[in-house]
Amino acid sequence: MRAEIGRAVSLLVALACLVMARFFGSGEAFHLTIAVVVLPLGCIWYGNEIGGFVGMSANGEGGVGNVVGVLITVAGWTVLFTMLAIIVFFALGRSR
Repeated sequence: MRAEIGRAVSLLVALACLVMARFFGSGEAFHLTIAVVVLPLGCIWYGNEIGGFVGMSANGEGGVGNVVGVLITVAGWTVLFTMLAIIVFFALGRSR
């Protein structure tokens, strides 16, 4: 349940980035925003799965995957909110 809420909120933030880039930026800014938003969404949505990957030859012992998964998810949120802040900064500067 908690993961679904996180996914929904991250999707809303990504959509806000895309809408603001579309209306306050150029076509290039919109396409760049699409490219940049995809990676953080993947990290947020599948951070635990990415962190749980230990390699083909490892035996999978230990709980390091959970910690790495949380760090990947936090990094995704950080990049996503940074992207939103940058877009808002430029949108407010352009509207004046």
